[in-house]
Amino acid sequence: MRKLPYVLLIAILLIYGCDSTPDARRLAMVDSLVKAELYDSAYHEITGMDTYIDNEGDRAHYQLLLTQTSYLTDNTLSSDEVIDSAISYFEKGNDMEKLTDAYYYKAACWHERGDFPLAIQYYKKAEETAQKTHDLRLQYKIAESIARINQQSGNYSLQADYARKALGIAMASRNKNWIAYAYFNLGKAFQIMHDYDSLTVYVKELIPRLDDIYPEDLPHFLSLIGYMYYRNGELDQAKKYYKEALSHQELAITLGNLADVYVQEGNEEEAYKLWQKAFLLNDGSRKDIIMYNMLQYDLNHHQELENASKRLYDIFAFRDSMTNALKDRTVLELQREYDEERKNHIHEKKRMTWTIFTLSLTLILLLLAGLLKYKYNKTRMLLSKHQMLVNQYSNEIRQLEAQCRIMDEVKSKNNELEESYGDAKRKIAVLTQKIEDVVKKASPMLNRGKLLYDDILSNKKSTVLWNKYDYKCFVEYYKALNLRDFEVLEKQYGHLTHHNAFFLILCQKGLDNKEISRIMGIKEDSIRSIRFRMQKKKKQ
Repeated sequence: MRKLPYVLLIAILLIYGCDSTPDARRLAMVDSLVKAELYDSAYHEITGMDTYIDNEGDRAHYQLLLTQTSYLTDNTLSSDEVIDSAISYFEKGNDMEKLTDAYYYKAACWHERGDFPLAIQYYKKAEETAQKTHDLRLQYKIAESIARINQQSGNYSLQADYARKALGIAMASRNKNWIAYAYFNLGKAFQIMHDYDSLTVYVKELIPRLDDIYPEDLPHFLSLIGYMYYRNGELDQAKKYYKEALSHQELAITLGNLADVYVQEGNEEEAYKLWQKAFLLNDGSRKDIIMYNMLQYDLNHHQELENASKRLYDIFAFRDSMTNALKDRTVLELQREYDEERKNHIHEKKRMTWTIFTLSLTLILLLLAGLLKYKYNKTRMLLSKHQMLVNQYSNEIRQLEAQCRIMDEVKSKNNELEESYGDAKRKIAVLTQKIEDVVKKASPMLNRGKLLYDDILSNKKSTVLWNKYDYKCFVEYYKALNLRDFEVLEKQYGHLTHHNAFFLILCQKGLDNKEISRIMGIKEDSIRSIRFRMQKKKKQ
């Protein structure tokens, strides 16, 4: 349900985005998929696009979205060339949101590569430009990322400052998910700084918000809550949250923390079992504290360093032999197998939900695609009808003008001939008005084409400021006036782009290289090259 507004937004963009370019509409759809957190779908869409994009702004937007979706789907680009090109474009404009996003994902990529100095440089740039926007989403994720990089760098005071900033933004946005994670990050900051009073304040705010987090992060949240109770001496509550966290995922830090509870209760044997489990897990947790606790236990209970060292060696050997787990199955492996089955069940349930959602979205998109195709065909049919009318009237005008020329050649006109001549002129005026009515009132495309046609062939203007749509309007208008001539071009050259058709029309009108060069705003050498390419394309 959280993603439904974005699905509706995609539908609206598809229906009403017809005035924008196809590239812009598709990029807007990718943007909506990202906001809906449908990262795989967004990545599939952006990588399926044609990399050649005429519009510079659309091209920069494409480069930003390619970097963003690649990062969010763990397909990070190996080079910064793409995002640097986007940054260069957005720095020259006024779109602060896209510039901020570009800075942010450049920083995020370097953060992931472990280059913290360069990452923090671009995070700070993103933070600065984000202040010029009203986009709380941007401001929140930047504050959260800077808090995280400061934690990894050991700057815990700054970590707490940015975690507070993230909390303020989350509160302003009333986003429950952001608020929950902001409280968690503040709790982690004060846990590291051993400020247990502040830890208690923020973690107690976190407890009622566990439903607002992503399920995969629940073990970490539960472990932090357990630690808060442990520091406050509430061992039963601490044990309850640690065990609940372990029921979702076994983390070395949670096992170690639960072992501390058992030590406080005097149950060192149970603590030792947990240390053994924690030591065998490769999840990035520090092994030195676990090893120290295990060695201390051996020394206390066996009184011999040699025996304790041998036991520690056995643990190392057991860990290194985990690849041969099928030979000697342990309770730990059985537990992992159980947890894995449970994860698979949860994953299957999620997959089914996702499948239903995907099918529903596909159906909506198919219906929208059908509607768009219907609207396009209807518009095309109407344009063809108008072109046929204009062509019919134009042919009649040409016939009448031919008759008038013949009458003009007759020196001695009788009264009957004079009457026929006037009648032909009146018919020409009527047909000309009909063409004007069709062009101006019934078809905006033909109306635009007529203005451009007159600019080029009568007013001697150029196409320097034209876009793709202008070329299309010109060609469609010419086709309406000279259907047979245009059909000759199509028969000779096959399918033509509007740009190529425009060039051939100028040639068909008898213009030389110099005049075409002036109209198209390119050198005469380029005109000769185009003529050569079109000649090669011409059907024999």
